Amino acid sequence: MSLEERVVGVLKTVVDPEVAQDVYSLKLVYGIEVDEGSGSVALKFRPTVPNCPVGIQLAVSIKKALLGLEGVKRVKLTVTDFYMANSANKYLELMDSEE
Repeated sequence: MSLEERVVGVLKTVVDPEVAQDVYSLKLVYGIEVDEGSGSVALKFRPTVPNCPVGIQLAVSIKKALLGLEGVKRVKLTVTDFYMANSANKYLELMDSEE
């Protein structure tokens, strides 16, 4: 199974508690780019609504789930269409420096 297929599989395990469905099936993640050689994953996440109360929590859950996947060394997750997108993206970048 390719790393991209495994990435999709992991995304299907991250559930939006507001609607009880996974972020991949809801099409909340998009622009997925996987570089198997470097173990890098880049993707964008758009919460269900611009003022989603669990938007940052979901973004962190997505990033942690992907970083826990064997073969993934770096995750560049960008939050879009969210009223706190700038804050969320800064926090996600800080997570990189904690590793």
